[in-house]
Amino acid sequence: MGLFGIAILGLLGIVVGTAAGIVAVRVRRRVRNRKRAALAAGPRRALLAFVAENGEEGSEDLIAIPEDAWRAALPAAQGLLGKLRGDAHAALVSVFLHRGAARQALADLHARSGVRRARAAHLLGDLGLREAVPELCTLLTDRDPEVRIVAVRALGRIGDPKAAWRVIASLDRPDPVPSLLATHAFVQMGRETEVTLSAALDHPQARVRAVCLDALGLLGATGAVSRMARVLAEDEVLDVRVAAATNLGRLGARGALQPLIDVLDPPHPDRLRAAAARALGDLGSPAAVPALGAHLDDGEFQIAHEAAHSLRRLGAPGLAELRRRDNDHCREALALTPAGEPEPVGAPR
Repeated sequence: MGLFGIAILGLLGIVVGTAAGIVAVRVRRRVRNRKRAALAAGPRRALLAFVAENGEEGSEDLIAIPEDAWRAALPAAQGLLGKLRGDAHAALVSVFLHRGAARQALADLHARSGVRRARAAHLLGDLGLREAVPELCTLLTDRDPEVRIVAVRALGRIGDPKAAWRVIASLDRPDPVPSLLATHAFVQMGRETEVTLSAALDHPQARVRAVCLDALGLLGATGAVSRMARVLAEDEVLDVRVAAATNLGRLGARGALQPLIDVLDPPHPDRLRAAAARALGDLGSPAAVPALGAHLDDGEFQIAHEAAHSLRRLGAPGLAELRRRDNDHCREALALTPAGEPEPVGAPR
């Protein structure tokens, strides 16, 4: 047999060996999955019974499950942990604590594997374990961006307002956590973060200021109106001023009316003027009608457009102003008025 034939036989042997190896791996995986499914079957039934009883019964059965069977059912148990609320969630948290899950997760926060650190942070967030907050805060500077993201989510889920400053600091990095994620975490932490978020409006990083404004607006932090109004009037970054206008409108507070009216006219930038016109509609005060009406013929299309649609949202006084002025913007806004809207009576207030 020549060298060519030997080479062909060698290649054939490699192909056969590789194919056999792939088949063996698949068989082992299938056997392992079947074994795991068999182990998890009992615990899953116990979990379903636990949920059916709203956590009032079945905790002892879950605690008594053998360790290997519990590990097999752990993905299903953790999935439930993230979905349950109220007493059922508290009861399942108790099961996890009894089984040492919190202790293991705290240890895994220091694992070399980023996947293990992220999984541990996720579990601690689902457990709502406040004792884990300091450790989770250290992950906000983790070398792995995915771990940092999971840490922010976990801190939001736990809802401890003491973590707000650390999340704010995580925004002031070359590779910060996503803004929307941080905003959501602040909202989950609740109104107790208002003082911290208001103080952060002096932060030198514009991105931090904008995120804090969004969080204050979503929290309905009416106590921060004067501080937000100052940002609207004085901040050097246009995006931040626009965020201040938008969130003053969200607050629906009387004190936001005049600061928004004050930036409707030049020389304020057109984008800010348009944001203020839109925010006055969100604010919902009929007292904004004269100021908005004065901009229905504004030379900038977007400002006149926003003024008209804000008047539409202000109800009868705003609709009266739109009908009185009757330009293209007014007609467009009136065309969107729901059928059956009562005819406005009297002059705008």
